Amino acid sequence: MGGDARRTALWGIGLVLVCLVALNAAATFLLRGVRIDLTSDAMYSLSPGVRTLIGRLEEPVRLELYWSQDAGEAAPSLRAHAQRVREFLEALTAEGEGLLSLEFIDPVPFSEAEDAARAAGLSQLQVDGVGTALTLGLVARGPTDKVQALAYLSPDQDPFLEYEVASAIATVGRGRKPSVGLLSTLPFAPQYDPMNPAGGGVPQTIQRMEQLFDVQRVDPEGTAIPAGLDALMIVQPRNIPDGMLRAIDGWVLSGKPTLVLFDPWCETDPKARSEGLGGNKPGTIANLGPLPAAWGFTMPMDMVVGDRKAATRIQARTMGGKTVQLDYLPWLSLTREAMSPTDPITGSLSGVNLMSAGEIQPAPGATTKLEPLILSSPDSQLIQSLKLGFFGETDRLVKDFKPDGRRKALAARIRGPIRSPFGAGEGTANLLVIGDADLMDDTTWIQADANGGRRAISDNGPLVFNALETLVGDRALADLRSRGQSRRPFTRVEAMRKDAETRYVAREQELQKQVKDAEFKVAQLQREGAGNAGGLLSPEQQGALDQLSREVMQARSDLRGVQLELRRDVEDTGRVLMVLNVVIWPLVVASLATGWSMARAAGSRRRVETGRPTA
Repeated sequence: MGGDARRTALWGIGLVLVCLVALNAAATFLLRGVRIDLTSDAMYSLSPGVRTLIGRLEEPVRLELYWSQDAGEAAPSLRAHAQRVREFLEALTAEGEGLLSLEFIDPVPFSEAEDAARAAGLSQLQVDGVGTALTLGLVARGPTDKVQALAYLSPDQDPFLEYEVASAIATVGRGRKPSVGLLSTLPFAPQYDPMNPAGGGVPQTIQRMEQLFDVQRVDPEGTAIPAGLDALMIVQPRNIPDGMLRAIDGWVLSGKPTLVLFDPWCETDPKARSEGLGGNKPGTIANLGPLPAAWGFTMPMDMVVGDRKAATRIQARTMGGKTVQLDYLPWLSLTREAMSPTDPITGSLSGVNLMSAGEIQPAPGATTKLEPLILSSPDSQLIQSLKLGFFGETDRLVKDFKPDGRRKALAARIRGPIRSPFGAGEGTANLLVIGDADLMDDTTWIQADANGGRRAISDNGPLVFNALETLVGDRALADLRSRGQSRRPFTRVEAMRKDAETRYVAREQELQKQVKDAEFKVAQLQREGAGNAGGLLSPEQQGALDQLSREVMQARSDLRGVQLELRRDVEDTGRVLMVLNVVIWPLVVASLATGWSMARAAGSRRRVETGRPTA
């Protein structure tokens, strides 16, 4: 009986294995492209905007994925990313219902495919020291010979893969690009900087805008806005003459869509230094005359928003001359929590970086409605712009920080009835205002990677593209999103670090003040006792020095205590997490499994005792 039971069990195990293999083979063919996305950010699901965009195609678009199969064997991580790209494109074309086609091309050396890849502008990546190069790029071809190439699909750009591909499809798939007027006092043109010969190029945001839209430059010194525009974008307006202010007023009164980047302290404006605004972090101040008040909003132009929760970590020099890492309160690294989840402009974004942004406030007696799109945290306050310039001290900003508990609008929609300040009548505003112009600069959202390329670290570009796409009526691209951030910070540990840092900086400055005060007293005593024989210190002077030494030693001990407390709290939190992950949860799973096994065994014994067959 025992031998029969063992044979039956072996046959059962074999049958299960055969079924699993058969099921896996069937799933490979029958469920191709079917996936279940369990990630918190739905990183592997198509956005609604993609389906809308594809469903709106009237002519077919062909996608050509160039991937060097053999050379990719030397780069396992890149090979895995290429497979991820391929799966995404397969899912994308499956939604196309014949309007999207996909072709995989291996540009082997000295082949026509390699020549085609080079002609399309695709990049070659060196993967070893003997000249082996590979290509991983995409070419989208539209019905009217329009071509859009993504030179290199970098793994660092994976969160933006969907947006990049969909934008390429939109570029070649629609008959006419929307026309956007760009009125800016920032020099969005190649500029030579002798201090930075490698920099000074056209920002990536402007380059992508020119791919997605028909961008027409509007002369800030002119008197008219070109006819036929679908939207107007105004960036850091300054010293705008009366004639252009009236033209802008007429445009907005007519209800035409307008995007305004209005910055109280634009640090990336090269005119800041040339106009003598000097200091550590100089900036220029936007000005549109009477128009903002007429449109229903105001902004304290001598203040910027500081946010301890969103502050960006930088290398800074303290009052004592030391170089340390500190949170720079006016530079904001905002996460999804800061953005409206229901608006198509911000609902798809993962993060935005702003530099010394202003607060957008409703003007007294405003007839328009202000709808915030991006908000600071309650752990924020307004900081005087002068503290960022010549008198700026990073550690003092931390020490003097006093949050007011109020969330502040950093970007907002403004809609409703308005009246012209120039007596030109009434109209209806359709505005989007962002209290920062620095977000257009590459330094705020683009970083160099280890391979000499560049990668996006926030959604500054998509924020601008979404805003314009929404304003011109194309919601599809605005519904796209970056595919989430792989970085998952320990928010509790980060909050502990910020709290300890605030106490540390405050205590350090108190120490420095104590030292200066004590040194002043010693110098005063030395002047009084200058006539002492032999130049020896008097008992009073020696006592002051001893007291100074004790104060310094005590203060330094306190500083070490703060840091020790921080490390202890972080280590305690780490130990709790380790115990939970390594001990508690495995024990819970093991206990459940043991309980299930014991219950099953008990049921089997009862069936044997009652004479019933076992399962």
